[in-house]
Order: sequence, then structure tokens, then C-alpha cells
Amino acid sequence: MNSLQVCCGEFIRIILFVLNFIFWAAGGVILGVGIYVKVQLEDLKHIEVSHDTLQTSALFLISLGCIVFVVGLLGCCGSLTQNRCMLLLYFSLVTLIFIGEIALAIAVYANKDSVTKSIKEQFGDCMDKYNNQTEPICQDTIDTLQSVLKCCGVEGPSDWSARNYTAPPTSCCKDNATCDYASAYQEGCYPTINTFVNTNAKYIGFGVLGVAIVELLGMALACYLRTYIMKRDEYEPYTV
Repeated sequence: MNSLQVCCGEFIRIILFVLNFIFWAAGGVILGVGIYVKVQLEDLKHIEVSHDTLQTSALFLISLGCIVFVVGLLGCCGSLTQNRCMLLLYFSLVTLIFIGEIALAIAVYANKDSVTKSIKEQFGDCMDKYNNQTEPICQDTIDTLQSVLKCCGVEGPSDWSARNYTAPPTSCCKDNATCDYASAYQEGCYPTINTFVNTNAKYIGFGVLGVAIVELLGMALACYLRTYIMKRDEYEPYTV
């Protein structure tokens, strides 16, 4: 192998290591935050988010952190030790994640109308079960959404009066002590979410595109480095 090929191979190895070191560190941070939230649930009661939402968020962060941590660790170790098996496993995992993201994006886009309709129906169903003590998750979910998004009902406060509530839940108002239809947020939660998504669609798109580009870059670098190592190993016996 000539010196240019060796330099390119070493350069690619360093770039792949640095890229995956960042992912490994980020995965560790996400995992740590998830574990902290999970352990400190009782100390986070002052946050305007329900206990169930915090627990679900903690489990999501732990799962995401584990995936990013493991993938980043494989990339780091594979590039550092120049282990072909690790690089192949890293390439396979990133490829699976990439294909899964593409499939999920296509499924959501193709069924966006039915997804939107389903969200509205589930929100309305939870409103019907708001005072049902056997399903407290509905009350927690609605109170969290209305407090955080500063909205009330599906389309507006009238959704609560249509269900024979003399007053909307306290989460519909800034002052959680008392609440009535006059002081409640007049915007419904569905239009609020819809407006947020439409307003920030391009930023969401850029974020997804950025992640996809980084994944493709990692796959290409791992593929190139593995090929370089194989060629180098084949060439070295002839140089002895």
C-alpha cells in the first residue's frame, strides 16, 4: 500500500473515533439524566409534569441513552483497535437504526391524517375518563398537556362544558388554585400542538436530516475503514 492510502486510512480512523466518542459521551449524559430522573421522581414533584409522564420520560431517556452509548462505544473501540468484527457490528447496528428511522418517517407521513385523528380521539376519550380513579393516567396526561402547553380541552374550554363539568380542571388556568371558563386558556390542545408542529416543521426536518447525514457518514467511514484494514492485512505478508 502506498503512503497516501495509509494516510487516508489513518485519517478516516481518527475521524470515526472522534465522531463516535462524541456519541458515546452524549449517550452517557442521556443515560445519566434518565437514571437521575428515575431515581429522583419524588423530589421532582414541584415540576409541572405528572408522575407518570416523568417516569415514562425517564424510561425513554434510559433506553435512548443505552442505544447511543453502545453504538458509540462500538464505533470508538472498533476504530481504536481496528477490529473488523466490531466495525461490522457497528455498521450493521447503525444501518438497522437508519432503516428503522426511514420506515417510521414514511409510516407517519403516509398515515398522518389517521395519526392526527387518533390523537384527537384518544384525548377526547381521556377527557371522558378524567375523573375515573381506576385510570389515573388519563388525568395525569391531560393535566400535564394543559399545564405545559397552556391549552384547554381538545378544541377549547367548551369541550369540558359539553361533558357537564361546571368548571374546567385547574390545569386549564394559570392559577391552579381556582379555574372557571372565563379565566381558562381559550386555545384547545389540538390546535396548539398542530400550530407548534407546523411552525417548527422545517426545524424538525433539518434535525432529522442532520441525524440521517451523521448516520450515513458513520456507515461510510466504518465501511471504508474496514475495507482499508482488510486490504492492509492482505498486503502486509508480502512486505515481510
